[in-house]
Order: sequence, then C-alpha cells, then structure tokens
Amino acid sequence: MAEFDLSPLLYGLFIGLTAGALAGSIAGLSGLGGGLIYVPLFYASMPETGQSGMALPIFASMVAIIITGFFSARSHWRLGHVDQNALQQLLPGLAIGAGLGLWSTLRLPETSVLLGLAALNAWIAYDYGRRIEQPIRRPSLHLPIISGPIGFVSGLFGIGGGTMLVPLLRRLLPLRFAVGTAAMSGLAIAIAAVLLNLVLESGWWGLLARQWLLLAGIGAGLLLALPASTRWSARLHDNIDEPALQVWLKGLFVLLSAGLFIAAVVSLG
Repeated sequence: MAEFDLSPLLYGLFIGLTAGALAGSIAGLSGLGGGLIYVPLFYASMPETGQSGMALPIFASMVAIIITGFFSARSHWRLGHVDQNALQQLLPGLAIGAGLGLWSTLRLPETSVLLGLAALNAWIAYDYGRRIEQPIRRPSLHLPIISGPIGFVSGLFGIGGGTMLVPLLRRLLPLRFAVGTAAMSGLAIAIAAVLLNLVLESGWWGLLARQWLLLAGIGAGLLLALPASTRWSARLHDNIDEPALQVWLKGLFVLLSAGLFIAAVVSLG
C-alpha cells in the first residue's frame, strides 16, 4: 500500500503561517486584503501548473484574502471604521468585475501580471506622497461607476482592492474610514470572484485538485496566524496618527513595487 505523503501539507502549513503573519499585519494596518503579499509568495512557492503560471497563485490568493479579509474587516467594523453608504455603492460593480478579472488569469502570461502589479504599486506609492485636501464625509456619485474596473483589476491581480480603493476613498473620507471600508470591500471582492469562477468556469477544478494538499496546508496556516496579526495591526492603526500612517504606507508600496518588478524580470529568464 502506498504511503500517504504529508510533505505538501506541511510545506503549505509553513507558507500559510508566514503569509498570515505578514499579510494579516498589512491588512489591519492599510486595508489591503493581503494579495500583494500572497501573490508573489504563492507564485514563488507553488509548482508549475502547465497553464498560465499566475492562475493558481492568484486563485489561492483570492481564497486567502477571504480568510484575511474576514479578520481584518471584522476588526475595522468593531472599531467603527466602515462607511456603510460608500460600501453599498461599491459592492455590485466590485463583485462582477472581480469575477471577470479572476477568470482572465487562466489566459494571461505571468510576466504581464507581475509587471502590472509592480506598476500599480509604484503609482500607489506616488499617490501616498501627495497632499489631499480635507475630505468631505460623503460618498461620491462616481463610486458605482468606478467600482467595476477596480473589481476587474483586483480579480486579475489577485488582490483585495485596497490598493486602489484606499487612495480613492481617502479623497472622500478620513483615512481611517477609507481603510476600514476598503477592508470590508476586499472581503466582498474575494468571495464574489471565487464563487463566480467555481460555478461558471470548470477549468479551475482540475487545477485545484492537483494541489489540494498544499492548498489545505496554506489555509490551515493562515487560520492559525491571522487572528493575532490582524487584531494587533488594527489596534495599531487606530492609535497611530494619520501623517505617520501615510509615511509607512508609502514606504510599503515602494518596497512591494520593487519586489514585484524583480519577480517579473526573473520570470523572463
């Protein structure tokens, strides 16, 4: 009788613990769903699938964002950092766009996705260095229109949408509410993208079945690491002053952009 190989499960557990500690801290502090950590980490650690090299890492990232987003969104909700009016305007477009974006990853080369992520982070780093006038606490009529493209990019790149939503919402809301609303939106984006693709795209099932042990280990590691890391960073976010938070976030986006660009160059080799 063949022995059951537990090494993929243990390897996935290690990846999940590492990713959960890093992404959970970033999610609570900045409103990101963790995809900007998950996608490069999963891309580097998962075996070649024979299809688009980014499809499985991005799908796994969206599943991980559901776990991360739950803890992060719950923390911000309890702290009163979610603007429900803005959230209601964003959700329909985010859900549809994210489903289409994730579906597209089955057909795109990995280098283009990595370069897109690097460019997106570079712009966000620049945006965090700009001075924004004092926001008016009311959602814009443009939110339902722009939510679709934001959802599509989020699903395509395996991110929770906070990369784009926080800079948009901080023009309309104080930063704490921008971050909290983005965290709640990221959870909705990930759930919608995963469910729509599992129901409507059969191509995912074979891809996921071949790596189910690794994915199970990653999920277990995330569940172990995320509760503490998101609670700690959400409390830190609540206590840190806004100018200091902007400096930290700008530095974070610079580092992420550089790392993703390097990964894109390496993938060409």
